[in-house]
Amino acid sequence: MEEIHNEERGERRNSNRSYKRKKQSIVHYLIPTVLFISMLVFGGLFLRDFLEYKAANDEYAQLEEHIVVEEEPKEDNKGNATQESEAAKEQVDFSHPKFQIDYDALTKINSDFSAVIYIPALGINYPVVRSKDNEDYLHKTFEGKSNFAGAIFLDYNANGNYDQSNTFIFGHNMKNGSMFGKLKYFLKEEGLVNTNPYIFLCRPDGIYRYRIFTYYLTTTSSEIYNDFEGDDGYDSYIHLVTRLSSYKDYQEGIVDFSTRPKLLTLSTCSGPAGGQQRFIV
Repeated sequence: MEEIHNEERGERRNSNRSYKRKKQSIVHYLIPTVLFISMLVFGGLFLRDFLEYKAANDEYAQLEEHIVVEEEPKEDNKGNATQESEAAKEQVDFSHPKFQIDYDALTKINSDFSAVIYIPALGINYPVVRSKDNEDYLHKTFEGKSNFAGAIFLDYNANGNYDQSNTFIFGHNMKNGSMFGKLKYFLKEEGLVNTNPYIFLCRPDGIYRYRIFTYYLTTTSSEIYNDFEGDDGYDSYIHLVTRLSSYKDYQEGIVDFSTRPKLLTLSTCSGPAGGQQRFIV
């Protein structure tokens, strides 16, 4: 009887060893398989992103033949400029780069073409579009191709003449620095904005120059996206955005707000994709 029990125990031990060996064998092959599949998935995602970035970069690089900027400034008293403290003079000349823009060609490519935005301190130089809603160009390029880079677009509520009290322009914060991906450098590199604190909007009717006076982080629910009315509303808005500002070197009085000049506000995402944080200039 004892011999039978010993044999049974031996068989159970052998069975347990066999099960453990099989389990170890499965784990041995499963881990490399999972790792290999993960590498394929991440490799595929990387390739997809690379091709998307390249396609967008190639398209906008080709558009540059219609948007030529010569950095040497010239004096000009045409177009509209954001009024600064020096603007109290009877006539104000303001310098700007020499632009050679083929507006007809850009309009032919896309009838939604509205303007060209140029930010010299960051090398941002893109056509701006305006559509019936703010979703249209989130993942559609200037030439109408599907791409997560999208396009730089005017708020659909804007009238397109840039003569409202505050005009919003949106663009993606791309990882490779394209679109509005370089705006965050103002926050990261203190003093960068002072190298050239202007934003230019070029339209067939003139060149519009805006002096940067604030930039800051906020959220999609911020009051800064709200409309305001009248002089009191304007003044309250200026107080709000200057209070939020991270532009430490800005000296009060550089921009003369007593004349309530037109505002241009640039908005891009910040932080993890799909989050609520925004960076504003």
